[in-house]
Amino acid sequence: MKMRKMTALVSIVTIASLLSSCTPGGRSASPEAGGTAASSSDKKVELRMTWWGSQIRHDATLKVIELFEKQHPNIKINGEYLGSDGYWDKLNTQIAGGNAPDLIQLGNNYPEYVKRNTLLDLKPYLGKEINVADFDQATVDSGMLDGKLYGISLGSNAFGIAYNTELVKKAGLQPPTGKWTWEEYGKYAADLTKALGKGFYGSVDESRQMLFLNYMARQSNKTLYADGKVGLGKEEIVKWFTTWDNYRKAASIPPAEVTTAYTENPDNSSFVEGKTALHLIWSNQLNAYQKAMKDEVSITLPPTGGQGAAQGLWLQPSQFLSVNSSTKNPKEAAMFISFMVNDPEATMILGSERGVPGSSKVREALKAKASPIDKKVYDYIDLAAQNSRVLDREMPNAKEFDTSQVNISQKIAFGKQNIADGAQELLGAAERAVNK
Repeated sequence: MKMRKMTALVSIVTIASLLSSCTPGGRSASPEAGGTAASSSDKKVELRMTWWGSQIRHDATLKVIELFEKQHPNIKINGEYLGSDGYWDKLNTQIAGGNAPDLIQLGNNYPEYVKRNTLLDLKPYLGKEINVADFDQATVDSGMLDGKLYGISLGSNAFGIAYNTELVKKAGLQPPTGKWTWEEYGKYAADLTKALGKGFYGSVDESRQMLFLNYMARQSNKTLYADGKVGLGKEEIVKWFTTWDNYRKAASIPPAEVTTAYTENPDNSSFVEGKTALHLIWSNQLNAYQKAMKDEVSITLPPTGGQGAAQGLWLQPSQFLSVNSSTKNPKEAAMFISFMVNDPEATMILGSERGVPGSSKVREALKAKASPIDKKVYDYIDLAAQNSRVLDREMPNAKEFDTSQVNISQKIAFGKQNIADGAQELLGAAERAVNK
Protein backbone atom coordinates (compact mmCIF):
# COMPACT_ATOMS: atom_id res chain seq x y z
CA MET A 1 0.00 0.00 0.00
CA LYS A 2 2.77 2.39 0.93
CA MET A 3 4.57 1.45 -2.27
CA ARG A 4 1.48 2.29 -4.35
CA LYS A 5 1.15 5.66 -2.58
CA MET A 6 4.82 6.37 -3.22
CA THR A 7 4.46 5.43 -6.91
CA ALA A 8 1.42 7.68 -7.25
CA LEU A 9 3.30 10.53 -5.60
CA VAL A 10 6.22 10.16 -7.99
CA SER A 11 3.80 10.16 -10.95
CA ILE A 12 2.14 13.34 -9.72
CA VAL A 13 5.53 15.05 -9.30
CA THR A 14 6.59 13.91 -12.76
CA ILE A 15 3.39 15.21 -14.37
CA ALA A 16 3.69 18.50 -12.51
CA SER A 17 7.27 18.81 -13.72
CA LEU A 18 6.22 18.19 -17.31
CA LEU A 19 3.40 20.70 -17.03
CA SER A 20 5.71 23.33 -15.57
CA SER A 21 7.92 23.07 -18.65
CA CYS A 22 4.98 24.34 -20.70
CA THR A 23 4.39 27.45 -18.61
CA PRO A 24 5.99 30.91 -19.06
CA GLY A 25 9.50 31.03 -17.68
CA GLY A 26 10.00 27.31 -17.96
CA ARG A 27 8.48 26.44 -21.31
CA SER A 28 10.23 25.58 -24.53
CA ALA A 29 9.06 28.15 -27.02
CA SER A 30 9.08 26.76 -30.53
CA PRO A 31 10.75 28.77 -33.30
CA GLU A 32 7.40 28.87 -35.10
CA ALA A 33 5.71 30.47 -32.10
CA GLY A 34 8.18 33.20 -31.43
CA GLY A 35 11.57 32.19 -32.70
CA THR A 36 13.16 31.64 -29.29
CA ALA A 37 14.25 28.59 -27.41
CA ALA A 38 13.65 28.23 -23.68
CA SER A 39 15.95 29.83 -21.15
CA SER A 40 18.49 27.29 -19.91
CA SER A 41 16.98 27.50 -16.44
CA ASP A 42 14.65 29.53 -14.27
CA LYS A 43 17.55 31.49 -12.83
CA LYS A 44 17.00 35.22 -12.64
CA VAL A 45 18.74 36.91 -15.56
CA GLU A 46 19.16 40.65 -16.06
CA LEU A 47 20.21 42.11 -19.42
CA ARG A 48 20.90 45.63 -20.63
CA MET A 49 20.00 46.76 -24.13
CA THR A 50 21.00 49.98 -25.88
CA TRP A 51 19.64 51.58 -29.05
CA TRP A 52 19.18 54.97 -30.69
CA GLY A 53 16.20 56.45 -32.47
CA SER A 54 13.06 58.54 -32.20
CA GLN A 55 10.51 58.45 -29.38
CA ILE A 56 8.33 56.23 -31.56
CA ARG A 57 11.12 53.66 -31.72
CA HIS A 58 11.73 53.90 -27.99
CA ASP A 59 8.08 53.31 -27.16
CA ALA A 60 7.74 50.36 -29.55
CA THR A 61 10.95 48.72 -28.34
CA LEU A 62 9.93 49.05 -24.71
CA LYS A 63 6.59 47.38 -25.49
CA VAL A 64 8.44 44.47 -27.14
CA ILE A 65 10.72 44.13 -24.12
CA GLU A 66 7.66 44.05 -21.85
CA LEU A 67 6.06 41.37 -24.03
CA PHE A 68 9.23 39.25 -23.90
CA GLU A 69 9.46 39.59 -20.12
CA LYS A 70 5.88 38.37 -19.76
CA GLN A 71 6.76 35.23 -21.68
CA HIS A 72 10.07 34.84 -19.82
CA PRO A 73 9.47 36.19 -16.31
CA ASN A 74 12.92 35.10 -15.16
CA ILE A 75 14.54 37.52 -17.66
CA LYS A 76 14.64 41.27 -17.06
CA ILE A 77 15.82 43.65 -19.81
CA ASN A 78 16.75 47.23 -18.95
CA GLY A 79 16.59 49.64 -21.88
CA GLU A 80 19.18 52.39 -22.40
CA TYR A 81 18.22 54.59 -25.31
CA LEU A 82 19.16 57.94 -26.86
CA GLY A 83 18.58 59.99 -29.95
CA SER A 84 21.22 59.60 -32.66
CA ASP A 85 23.19 62.50 -31.17
CA GLY A 86 25.48 61.27 -28.43
CA TYR A 87 24.73 57.58 -28.88
CA TRP A 88 28.10 56.55 -30.26
CA ASP A 89 30.09 58.63 -27.80
CA LYS A 90 28.26 57.01 -24.90
CA LEU A 91 28.62 53.51 -26.35
CA ASN A 92 32.33 53.96 -27.00
CA THR A 93 32.84 55.24 -23.45
CA GLN A 94 31.00 52.21 -22.07
CA ILE A 95 33.07 49.82 -24.17
CA ALA A 96 36.32 51.47 -23.10
CA GLY A 97 35.23 51.17 -19.47
CA GLY A 98 34.21 47.52 -19.81
CA ASN A 99 30.61 48.41 -19.03
CA ALA A 100 28.82 48.04 -22.36
CA PRO A 101 25.26 46.63 -22.45
CA ASP A 102 24.56 42.98 -23.29
CA LEU A 103 22.49 43.82 -26.37
CA ILE A 104 23.80 46.57 -28.67
CA GLN A 105 22.11 48.18 -31.66
CA LEU A 106 24.67 48.91 -34.39
CA GLY A 107 24.67 50.04 -38.00
CA ASN A 108 26.87 48.95 -40.88
CA ASN A 109 29.77 50.14 -38.76
CA TYR A 110 29.70 46.86 -36.84
CA PRO A 111 33.07 45.72 -38.32
CA GLU A 112 34.65 48.55 -36.33
CA TYR A 113 33.39 46.92 -33.13
CA VAL A 114 34.45 43.46 -34.30
CA LYS A 115 38.01 44.77 -34.53
CA ARG A 116 37.74 45.90 -30.92
CA ASN A 117 36.63 42.40 -29.84
CA THR A 118 33.33 43.83 -28.60
CA LEU A 119 30.91 41.48 -30.35
CA LEU A 120 29.95 37.85 -29.86
CA ASP A 121 29.84 35.41 -32.77
CA LEU A 122 26.15 34.45 -33.05
CA LYS A 123 26.66 31.59 -35.49
CA PRO A 124 26.63 28.88 -32.76
CA TYR A 125 23.15 30.06 -31.72
CA LEU A 126 21.53 29.73 -35.17
CA GLY A 127 18.86 27.03 -35.27
CA LYS A 128 18.79 27.01 -31.48
CA GLU A 129 18.21 30.27 -29.65
CA ILE A 130 18.09 32.25 -32.92
CA ASN A 131 15.71 31.37 -35.74
CA VAL A 132 16.43 32.81 -39.20
CA ALA A 133 14.66 30.11 -41.21
CA ASP A 134 12.46 32.69 -42.99
CA PHE A 135 15.26 35.17 -43.74
CA ASP A 136 16.84 35.59 -47.16
CA GLN A 137 20.41 34.35 -46.97
CA ALA A 138 21.72 37.71 -48.17
CA THR A 139 20.00 39.36 -45.20
CA VAL A 140 21.65 36.94 -42.79
CA ASP A 141 25.01 37.34 -44.52
CA SER A 142 24.87 41.13 -44.13
CA GLY A 143 25.87 40.56 -40.50
CA MET A 144 28.74 38.22 -41.39
CA LEU A 145 32.43 39.08 -41.29
CA ASP A 146 35.27 36.61 -41.87
CA GLY A 147 32.92 33.66 -41.53
CA LYS A 148 31.38 34.76 -38.24
CA LEU A 149 27.96 36.28 -37.56
CA TYR A 150 28.08 39.45 -35.47
CA GLY A 151 24.56 40.81 -35.80
CA ILE A 152 21.01 40.04 -36.92
CA SER A 153 19.50 42.57 -39.30
CA LEU A 154 16.48 44.38 -37.87
CA GLY A 155 15.30 45.52 -41.30
CA SER A 156 16.29 46.81 -44.72
CA ASN A 157 16.29 50.46 -45.54
CA ALA A 158 16.88 52.95 -48.33
CA PHE A 159 17.13 56.71 -48.25
CA GLY A 160 15.01 58.92 -50.43
CA ILE A 161 13.58 62.40 -50.79
CA ALA A 162 10.60 62.97 -48.52
CA TYR A 163 8.28 65.72 -49.70
CA ASN A 164 5.47 67.69 -48.11
CA THR A 165 2.53 67.08 -50.44
CA GLU A 166 0.60 70.09 -49.13
CA LEU A 167 3.45 72.52 -49.78
CA VAL A 168 3.91 71.08 -53.28
CA LYS A 169 0.17 71.61 -53.98
CA LYS A 170 0.30 75.12 -52.49
CA ALA A 171 3.19 75.95 -54.83
CA GLY A 172 1.15 74.75 -57.80
CA LEU A 173 3.73 72.11 -58.80
CA GLN A 174 3.31 68.48 -59.72
CA PRO A 175 4.62 65.98 -57.13
CA PRO A 176 8.20 64.91 -57.88
CA THR A 177 8.50 61.61 -59.75
CA GLY A 178 12.09 60.86 -58.71
CA LYS A 179 13.17 61.04 -62.35
CA TRP A 180 15.42 64.06 -61.90
CA THR A 181 19.08 65.00 -62.14
CA TRP A 182 20.92 67.09 -59.56
CA GLU A 183 20.36 70.17 -61.73
CA GLU A 184 16.65 69.40 -62.02
CA TYR A 185 16.39 68.83 -58.28
CA GLY A 186 17.85 72.29 -57.65
CA LYS A 187 15.49 73.87 -60.18
CA TYR A 188 12.45 72.16 -58.65
CA ALA A 189 13.48 73.32 -55.17
CA ALA A 190 14.06 76.88 -56.40
CA ASP A 191 10.59 76.91 -57.98
CA LEU A 192 9.12 75.80 -54.65
CA THR A 193 10.94 78.57 -52.80
CA LYS A 194 9.72 81.22 -55.22
CA ALA A 195 6.11 80.00 -55.24
CA LEU A 196 5.82 79.51 -51.46
CA GLY A 197 7.17 82.94 -50.57
CA LYS A 198 9.10 84.43 -47.69
CA GLY A 199 10.18 82.07 -44.92
CA PHE A 200 9.80 78.93 -47.06
CA TYR A 201 12.48 77.01 -48.94
CA GLY A 202 12.29 74.20 -51.45
CA SER A 203 14.79 71.84 -49.84
CA VAL A 204 16.71 71.24 -46.65
CA ASP A 205 20.46 71.92 -47.03
CA GLU A 206 21.86 68.37 -47.07
CA SER A 207 25.50 69.31 -47.69
CA ARG A 208 26.41 67.98 -44.23
CA GLN A 209 25.05 64.51 -45.01
CA MET A 210 27.85 61.93 -45.28
CA LEU A 211 25.64 59.28 -46.85
CA PHE A 212 24.42 61.71 -49.53
CA LEU A 213 28.00 62.64 -50.41
CA ASN A 214 28.75 58.96 -50.82
CA TYR A 215 25.63 58.58 -52.97
CA MET A 216 26.86 61.26 -55.39
CA ALA A 217 30.37 59.79 -55.44
CA ARG A 218 28.98 56.34 -56.31
CA GLN A 219 27.40 57.87 -59.41
CA SER A 220 30.99 58.37 -60.63
CA ASN A 221 31.94 54.83 -59.52
CA LYS A 222 33.74 56.24 -56.48
CA THR A 223 32.95 55.66 -52.83
CA LEU A 224 33.95 56.95 -49.41
CA TYR A 225 35.69 53.71 -48.48
CA ALA A 226 36.87 50.70 -50.48
CA ASP A 227 39.54 48.03 -50.04
CA GLY A 228 40.86 49.49 -46.82
CA LYS A 229 41.37 53.03 -48.09
CA VAL A 230 39.55 56.23 -49.04
CA GLY A 231 37.72 55.61 -52.30
CA LEU A 232 37.14 59.15 -53.58
CA GLY A 233 39.27 62.19 -54.30
CA LYS A 234 39.20 65.93 -53.87
CA GLU A 235 37.40 66.30 -57.21
CA GLU A 236 34.29 64.46 -55.97
CA ILE A 237 34.17 66.49 -52.76
CA VAL A 238 34.54 69.79 -54.67
CA LYS A 239 31.64 68.74 -56.92
CA TRP A 240 29.55 67.97 -53.83
CA PHE A 241 30.06 71.28 -52.05
CA THR A 242 29.75 73.23 -55.32
CA THR A 243 26.36 71.64 -56.01
CA TRP A 244 24.99 72.74 -52.65
CA ASP A 245 26.63 76.17 -52.86
CA ASN A 246 24.84 76.71 -56.18
CA TYR A 247 21.56 75.63 -54.55
CA ARG A 248 22.16 78.13 -51.77
CA LYS A 249 22.82 80.96 -54.23
CA ALA A 250 19.63 80.06 -56.13
CA ALA A 251 17.60 79.99 -52.86
CA SER A 252 16.79 76.33 -53.43
CA ILE A 253 17.90 75.79 -49.83
CA PRO A 254 17.92 78.10 -46.77
CA PRO A 255 20.80 80.42 -45.88
CA ALA A 256 23.39 79.17 -43.39
CA GLU A 257 21.86 80.85 -40.35
CA VAL A 258 18.56 79.00 -40.90
CA THR A 259 20.21 75.65 -41.65
CA THR A 260 22.33 75.65 -38.50
CA ALA A 261 19.26 76.16 -36.31
CA TYR A 262 18.12 72.58 -37.01
CA THR A 263 19.54 69.08 -36.64
CA GLU A 264 16.93 67.94 -39.20
CA ASN A 265 15.92 64.93 -37.16
CA PRO A 266 12.16 64.50 -36.55
CA ASP A 267 12.45 66.25 -33.18
CA ASN A 268 14.14 69.39 -34.59
CA SER A 269 13.44 69.87 -38.25
CA SER A 270 12.55 72.69 -40.64
CA PHE A 271 10.80 70.02 -42.70
CA VAL A 272 8.56 69.05 -39.76
CA GLU A 273 7.82 72.72 -39.13
CA GLY A 274 6.66 73.09 -42.73
CA LYS A 275 9.39 75.58 -43.67
CA THR A 276 11.07 73.28 -46.22
CA ALA A 277 9.33 70.97 -48.69
CA LEU A 278 12.03 68.39 -49.56
CA HIS A 279 14.22 66.44 -47.17
CA LEU A 280 16.55 63.44 -47.44
CA ILE A 281 15.48 60.72 -45.00
CA TRP A 282 15.77 57.00 -44.48
CA SER A 283 12.62 55.14 -45.52
CA ASN A 284 12.09 53.80 -42.01
CA GLN A 285 11.90 57.41 -40.74
CA LEU A 286 8.84 58.19 -42.84
CA ASN A 287 6.49 57.09 -40.07
CA ALA A 288 8.19 59.27 -37.45
CA TYR A 289 8.11 62.32 -39.71
CA GLN A 290 4.47 61.76 -40.61
CA LYS A 291 3.45 61.45 -36.96
CA ALA A 292 5.28 64.69 -36.18
CA MET A 293 3.48 66.59 -38.97
CA LYS A 294 -0.06 67.55 -39.98
CA ASP A 295 0.71 67.69 -43.70
CA GLU A 296 0.89 64.46 -45.67
CA VAL A 297 4.40 63.18 -46.42
CA SER A 298 5.48 61.01 -49.35
CA ILE A 299 8.88 59.76 -50.54
CA THR A 300 10.57 59.38 -53.91
CA LEU A 301 14.01 58.64 -55.38
CA PRO A 302 16.95 61.04 -54.91
CA PRO A 303 18.56 62.76 -57.94
CA THR A 304 20.46 60.70 -60.49
CA GLY A 305 23.80 61.54 -62.02
CA GLY A 306 22.28 61.85 -65.48
CA GLN A 307 22.61 59.67 -68.55
CA GLY A 308 25.52 57.24 -68.34
CA ALA A 309 26.07 57.74 -64.61
CA ALA A 310 26.37 54.75 -62.31
CA GLN A 311 23.61 53.85 -59.88
CA GLY A 312 24.21 55.53 -56.54
CA LEU A 313 21.44 54.09 -54.38
CA TRP A 314 21.72 50.97 -52.23
CA LEU A 315 19.57 48.91 -49.91
CA GLN A 316 21.06 48.94 -46.46
CA PRO A 317 20.40 46.90 -43.35
CA SER A 318 18.97 49.65 -41.17
CA GLN A 319 20.40 48.32 -37.93
CA PHE A 320 21.79 45.15 -36.45
CA LEU A 321 21.19 43.80 -32.99
CA SER A 322 24.41 42.36 -31.60
CA VAL A 323 25.55 40.76 -28.36
CA ASN A 324 28.41 42.01 -26.21
CA SER A 325 31.22 39.43 -26.21
CA SER A 326 31.55 39.99 -22.46
CA THR A 327 27.93 39.20 -21.62
CA LYS A 328 27.35 36.69 -18.85
CA ASN A 329 24.08 35.56 -20.43
CA PRO A 330 24.64 35.00 -24.16
CA LYS A 331 21.81 32.48 -24.62
CA GLU A 332 19.19 34.76 -23.13
CA ALA A 333 20.48 37.69 -25.20
CA ALA A 334 20.26 35.54 -28.33
CA MET A 335 16.73 34.50 -27.38
CA PHE A 336 15.61 38.12 -27.24
CA ILE A 337 17.09 38.89 -30.67
CA SER A 338 15.13 36.00 -32.17
CA PHE A 339 11.98 37.09 -30.38
CA MET A 340 12.35 40.64 -31.67
CA VAL A 341 12.58 39.60 -35.34
CA ASN A 342 10.17 36.62 -35.34
CA ASP A 343 7.44 36.88 -32.73
CA PRO A 344 4.13 37.80 -34.47
CA GLU A 345 2.98 40.23 -31.80
CA ALA A 346 6.41 41.80 -31.32
CA THR A 347 6.98 42.36 -35.03
CA MET A 348 3.50 43.86 -35.40
CA ILE A 349 4.39 46.37 -32.65
CA LEU A 350 7.68 47.28 -34.32
CA GLY A 351 6.28 47.40 -37.86
CA SER A 352 8.73 48.90 -40.35
CA GLU A 353 10.15 51.50 -37.96
CA ARG A 354 13.61 49.92 -38.18
CA GLY A 355 13.21 49.07 -41.85
CA VAL A 356 11.45 46.33 -43.79
CA PRO A 357 11.86 43.12 -41.73
CA GLY A 358 14.11 40.30 -42.92
CA SER A 359 11.62 37.48 -42.27
CA SER A 360 9.38 36.76 -45.26
CA LYS A 361 6.59 35.61 -42.92
CA VAL A 362 6.80 38.83 -40.95
CA ARG A 363 6.79 40.96 -44.10
CA GLU A 364 3.65 39.30 -45.44
CA ALA A 365 1.86 39.69 -42.11
CA LEU A 366 2.78 43.37 -41.91
CA LYS A 367 1.78 44.11 -45.49
CA ALA A 368 -1.65 42.62 -44.87
CA LYS A 369 -2.28 45.09 -42.04
CA ALA A 370 -0.15 47.99 -43.24
CA SER A 371 -1.26 51.53 -42.55
CA PRO A 372 -1.21 53.98 -45.48
CA ILE A 373 2.16 55.38 -44.36
CA ASP A 374 3.68 51.91 -43.91
CA LYS A 375 2.42 50.95 -47.36
CA LYS A 376 4.39 53.92 -48.71
CA VAL A 377 7.50 52.52 -47.03
CA TYR A 378 7.01 49.06 -48.57
CA ASP A 379 6.29 50.55 -52.00
CA TYR A 380 9.37 52.77 -51.79
CA ILE A 381 11.63 49.86 -50.82
CA ASP A 382 10.35 47.99 -53.90
CA LEU A 383 11.14 51.05 -56.04
CA ALA A 384 14.56 51.56 -54.44
CA ALA A 385 15.43 47.90 -54.97
CA GLN A 386 14.90 48.38 -58.71
CA ASN A 387 17.28 51.35 -58.70
CA SER A 388 20.06 50.11 -56.42
CA ARG A 389 23.34 48.28 -56.53
CA VAL A 390 25.42 46.55 -53.87
CA LEU A 391 26.32 48.66 -50.85
CA ASP A 392 29.87 49.53 -49.77
CA ARG A 393 31.47 48.76 -46.44
CA GLU A 394 31.09 51.64 -44.04
CA MET A 395 34.14 53.78 -43.42
CA PRO A 396 35.95 53.02 -40.14
CA ASN A 397 35.55 55.78 -37.54
CA ALA A 398 32.74 57.17 -39.68
CA LYS A 399 31.40 59.31 -36.84
CA GLU A 400 34.62 61.35 -36.78
CA PHE A 401 34.41 61.91 -40.52
CA ASP A 402 30.73 62.79 -40.22
CA THR A 403 31.52 65.44 -37.59
CA SER A 404 34.18 66.91 -39.88
CA GLN A 405 31.74 67.11 -42.78
CA VAL A 406 29.15 68.89 -40.66
CA ASN A 407 31.71 71.45 -39.48
CA ILE A 408 33.22 72.04 -42.92
CA SER A 409 29.82 72.34 -44.59
CA GLN A 410 28.90 75.05 -42.07
CA LYS A 411 32.13 76.97 -42.67
CA ILE A 412 31.51 76.91 -46.43
CA ALA A 413 27.86 77.93 -46.00
CA PHE A 414 28.84 80.93 -43.85
CA GLY A 415 31.59 81.91 -46.31
CA LYS A 416 34.33 81.22 -43.74
CA GLN A 417 36.10 78.71 -46.00
CA ASN A 418 36.32 78.32 -49.77
CA ILE A 419 35.21 75.08 -51.40
CA ALA A 420 38.66 73.95 -52.55
CA ASP A 421 40.16 74.29 -49.06
CA GLY A 422 37.10 72.68 -47.48
CA ALA A 423 37.33 69.74 -49.87
CA GLN A 424 41.00 69.25 -49.06
CA GLU A 425 40.28 69.38 -45.33
CA LEU A 426 37.47 66.84 -45.64
CA LEU A 427 39.66 64.51 -47.70
CA GLY A 428 42.26 64.71 -44.94
CA ALA A 429 39.57 63.86 -42.39
CA ALA A 430 38.62 60.81 -44.44
CA GLU A 431 42.23 59.61 -44.58
CA ARG A 432 42.66 60.07 -40.83
CA ALA A 433 39.46 58.13 -40.13
CA VAL A 434 40.49 55.23 -42.35
CA ASN A 435 44.08 55.07 -41.14
CA LYS A 436 43.40 55.55 -37.44
